Amino acid sequence: MSDTALIEHLMGPDREGIRLIAVSTLHGSATIDGTSGPMGNGTDAQLFAALREWADIAVIGSATVKSEEYGPSTSTRLAVLSHSLDFAGFEEFIASGPIVLTPEERASSPEARRLANAGAEVISTGTGTMSEAIAALRAQGARRISCEGGPSVYSAFIAEGLMDKLYLTLDPHLSPSVEKPVVDGAATSPALKLELENVTAVDSTVFLRYRRTQTP
Repeated sequence: MSDTALIEHLMGPDREGIRLIAVSTLHGSATIDGTSGPMGNGTDAQLFAALREWADIAVIGSATVKSEEYGPSTSTRLAVLSHSLDFAGFEEFIASGPIVLTPEERASSPEARRLANAGAEVISTGTGTMSEAIAALRAQGARRISCEGGPSVYSAFIAEGLMDKLYLTLDPHLSPSVEKPVVDGAATSPALKLELENVTAVDSTVFLRYRRTQTP
């Protein structure tokens, strides 16, 4: 199977909706030494790029932008969730024009005005729920939305039933403890049942694709 055919197989049918992509060690940790960098393989990187290309807008938490050292986005527009609005050291990222999603109480703050002047588009999410954030993105015309994490952001999506598909890369690393769970917070209760659509192994890395079968 060619690389292109493999990625198309892993992506599955092209339908509108909300898709989450995550990577996990064998024991459920989203990070190794504080980052997902040591995890995954070339196929995982291609799948990540393909899902971002599929999306109208990709959602990411500000903590992940910083820990994974995101650079300027040149393809799909990113929407970053932030309450602090502190992006010191990431001026080039802000200058590339991401959407910054923040609660209404912060949307007119001096920090928000500075980000807007630096190139970002600051959008209010009302009281700050994920449902309000997604509604704001849909008002921008987004019909295909992906989520790149991190764990607290995945948790908010899942807890509010805002997930149609989950792409989970199972990395073959194993360590004595879970440094950071893939999903945390309220999303773990009640549990959300998923249905497996595909499983593919590439060089000891397993690619899983699930779809939602129920709401929380």
